[in-house]
This record gives sequence, structure tokens and C-alpha cells, in this order.
Amino acid sequence: MAEGICYVCNQSFTAADKDTAIDKIVEHMMAAHHGGIWGDAMQSKNAFDKCPVCDADIGKPLAKCPSCSADLIEQYARRVVSRYVH
Repeated sequence: MAEGICYVCNQSFTAADKDTAIDKIVEHMMAAHHGGIWGDAMQSKNAFDKCPVCDADIGKPLAKCPSCSADLIEQYARRVVSRYVH
């Protein structure tokens, strides 16, 4: 059993495993807190060096990967949420 929280509103989530818990929290965050997550993801200190989906070079804040069109806002949320799930 895995448990985690939304780091924006502190809502608790539980799931059978860590990956499922992360999926549930990210889905919640993208629906309820998209603007805040977008703002955080667009800060240059939070930019991806490489796309977590296709490994293309990025190096600057972008909403979508120029190579594979992956949603980098969602990928940023996944990266942060993984620290809040145990």
C-alpha cells in the first residue's frame, strides 16, 4: 500500500503501489492545480535537461517536448510528486 499527498493542497491519496499513487495525485494536480503547476514548471530552475519520455535535449522551460510532444508540465508534476509518495 502506498500513500502520498498533493504538495499544493495536502490532500491524501492511497493506492496499491507507488506508481498508481503517483498517477492518482498527478491526475488530481493537473485538474485542480494546473495553473500553479504550470507556473512552477516554467521557472528556469525547474527546466528539464532532457525529456523524461524520449530523452531529447531540452535545457529550457517548455510546456511540450519539441521532439515527442510529451506534456512537460505533467512530467514536472510527476517528478515532484514522487518525493511525496511512500
